[in-house]
Amino acid sequence: MGAVAPLPEVEVRWLPPLTKSGGDEVLRLGIAGREVAMTLRIGQLNRQLVEALQDRALDLLEIAALVYCADAAVSRGGLADQKMGEKWHRRFVATMPVRDLDFWQRESVIQALEETLMFLSGDRFEFSFSTKDEPDAERSRFFKFGRNSSWKPHRVLMFSGGLDSFAGAVEEIVEQKHRVALVSHASSTKIAPVQKRLISALSKRYGPETCRHIPMTAQLKSRSTAERTHRTRSFLFAVLGSITATAFGLDRVSFHENGVVSLNLPPVGNVVGTRATRTTHPKTLKLFTGLLRLVFENDMRVDNPYFARTKAEVVERIAQLGIADQIIETRSCADVHNQTHQYFHCGRCSQCIDRRFAMLSKGLERFDPEDAYRVDLMSDARPNGTDREMALSYVRNAVFFGNATPDALARSFPVVLDAVNHLDSPPDTAMSMIADLLNRHGKAVTSVMRRTLESKSPGEFPAQSLPRLYGEMQSALTLPFVPAAPVENTQKQQLPLTMEIDKASRLVVIDQRVELKKNATADLLIVLSEQWLRCIGEGLDPYDFTCLPAGLLAEELGLETEEATRRRVMNGRRILKQNLLSAGIDLNVAANLIENIPSHGYRLAPDRVKVRKRCHRWMT
Repeated sequence: MGAVAPLPEVEVRWLPPLTKSGGDEVLRLGIAGREVAMTLRIGQLNRQLVEALQDRALDLLEIAALVYCADAAVSRGGLADQKMGEKWHRRFVATMPVRDLDFWQRESVIQALEETLMFLSGDRFEFSFSTKDEPDAERSRFFKFGRNSSWKPHRVLMFSGGLDSFAGAVEEIVEQKHRVALVSHASSTKIAPVQKRLISALSKRYGPETCRHIPMTAQLKSRSTAERTHRTRSFLFAVLGSITATAFGLDRVSFHENGVVSLNLPPVGNVVGTRATRTTHPKTLKLFTGLLRLVFENDMRVDNPYFARTKAEVVERIAQLGIADQIIETRSCADVHNQTHQYFHCGRCSQCIDRRFAMLSKGLERFDPEDAYRVDLMSDARPNGTDREMALSYVRNAVFFGNATPDALARSFPVVLDAVNHLDSPPDTAMSMIADLLNRHGKAVTSVMRRTLESKSPGEFPAQSLPRLYGEMQSALTLPFVPAAPVENTQKQQLPLTMEIDKASRLVVIDQRVELKKNATADLLIVLSEQWLRCIGEGLDPYDFTCLPAGLLAEELGLETEEATRRRVMNGRRILKQNLLSAGIDLNVAANLIENIPSHGYRLAPDRVKVRKRCHRWMT
């Protein structure tokens, strides 16, 4: 196997501000030979607090802004790019001036900074620092000062305007009797008013001294954004939170996000790497904490008090605290730019699906009306194939999670071990806690599906609606139910299965026990096997194996539409599972050999098969 080619270098240079009088909030960078400008504005801290900050704290803010800007200005290649395995990971070489050069040249500091960014984004950031030579007025250039005040919070919370951060703020104010500073970043002009309305509601209900808003704006100018995954936004967010905490004499910053999202296991197994966000992953928070303690020389920590809670438990908490009427004002949708006054949520993205299942599971849908969703979870059709797979993958995983033991979870989602190793508990205890969390989540989702299908049969729901699709997949034996007891006369099978292909003969043999010849399922497996072999040839990690988009797979199979491709895959899964079960291969192994990854396409599960080419002398 050949060596992996080195990542191409992207040069990033810090450019001086246009004004030397202070107050210029525009950050300018030279990125890959072109100038990119970003607006960075932080409001409501008072001047005395900012002037008391260490030089290295302001350096850290500018480093975080540089990282965010470089991340957004350089494309990863796009989700449909067949070479995204190569382009997704980037290498940035940054040169910038700092105020505290001795500190930033320490080996331990550079290592902590680069390791944090590598895990968070999957990219390499290499820094070369020099001494900053700018006037004193420049140190406050990004701050828009609020009124001087003796007000001081007990806690600093990151506030997005979503359900989880809202619940965290309410819980701190109502239960803990804390004053809270709510630090927020609005990536869209549609979100800033949401945050303001929610904070205004908290002030009116619990008193104006209970909370203060610390808003931040970070936005590339002149349409410079080329990459919208924004993996490093949470780094900038955490830095702002830690600066706010330090200014108020505190050493703790909290992100409130339910544990299922924090783990962010992929919608289909084995999609790892940078494709799964790591904003509040336990390892991310531990890396944030380690770096910030070096910078501030105190016991600063970044934590997530909601890691042991599901989304359903979060919304239930809001209701218990007596402020469920504000649920409608929160926003969860990933498709912010298409939000309207009528439709606050698209209903198609995983965040919307998660939110709606949580509401239905706790009977709180009256506070979250279905007409606020462009696509209703249960009653509307999902004509787009990607949308259908997103919803079905969510439910498939929930079915598995509802019954998963810690061992089964580790086998099917080995990425979960990254979290286990960074929680403040013994590994066995941490793994059991995560399994229990996912069990509760899975049972909440499946209870909603069960109640829905008890109201009427799947065929009575609209075509391409989630209940209809779910019922069809159940009847086709394509949902990965975990059996309550071992199946009789079924031997245990070690993974991976061996899949031998002969394209010329249209023949596939699996583990020398299952033969598929000259039929549509064999053709499908051969095309996917060839993609598997290409990934091996490119030296990709199995978990980063790329997919065949539905359109390209249709072309390879001689099909006319993506819908025909979906039907071919569903039928192929059914036939494949029936043949494998008949050969004595157990259900857990037989399930999900063909994966569909939303927005990416189709592939063979990398951890379940090993493909070989064999041209002659096949079994007869």
